[in-house]
Amino acid sequence: MNVDRAPDGLTPYATRIRSDSERIATAVERGPLGTPIPSCPGWELRELVAHTGTVHRWATSAIVNGRAPDGSFGPADDDDLAAWIRAGAAALADVLATADPDGETWHPFPVERTVRFWARRMAQETAMHRWDAEQAVFGSSTLDPEQASEGLQEYFDLGLPRVLIRDGVPAPSSSLHVHCTDVPGEWLLWGENGEYRMTPEHSKGDAAIRGPAGTVLLALMGRADTELLDVVGDRAAADEWLALPGW
Repeated sequence: MNVDRAPDGLTPYATRIRSDSERIATAVERGPLGTPIPSCPGWELRELVAHTGTVHRWATSAIVNGRAPDGSFGPADDDDLAAWIRAGAAALADVLATADPDGETWHPFPVERTVRFWARRMAQETAMHRWDAEQAVFGSSTLDPEQASEGLQEYFDLGLPRVLIRDGVPAPSSSLHVHCTDVPGEWLLWGENGEYRMTPEHSKGDAAIRGPAGTVLLALMGRADTELLDVVGDRAAADEWLALPGW
């Protein structure tokens, strides 16, 4: 689903945030809060929930007030983190469900500052951390293929450029074609004089990676083995791109 063409305004994103947050709350109730999160090294379940719920509240503040949030948004303690994550998600979802997608807001990324940005970003953030929580507590989880494809678009639009700037590394000089095999989604990535370039199209690269959208996204986020992907062409070129960290 393209963020610019979401039906019924931002309601689909609000629905996703509620649903995935409910699943996080269910993982919290199963617990324990000290469960390690292998996909987020150094975090236990309590840290993952505190992070996700804090980001929900941070985004809600940015949408409502139209400026960079200030103050503390974290939980006061570990008491009933399930209720706390539900409450923050509900507040965010309520705001998104009634907001003008083109309304002005604040966010820290170099793209148009409209509310639709927060809708997609928070839906993606919540889905990924729901996967983290369920994988840790229940031993398995999945991502919706269409949402994962949208997550790839967001990563190539915003995440990867931010990673390259943050880590002070040039884009690989090779080109990579990324192809989802279960839902629409194709991109060509390449470096040009050290600068990152991307276009969402079917085009031949030095290498290609293919797989279900969820598997591709998880692999690029460091959450799935890259051996699960079908790699075509120059393996060294593919490995250059696959070695870059998720955001």
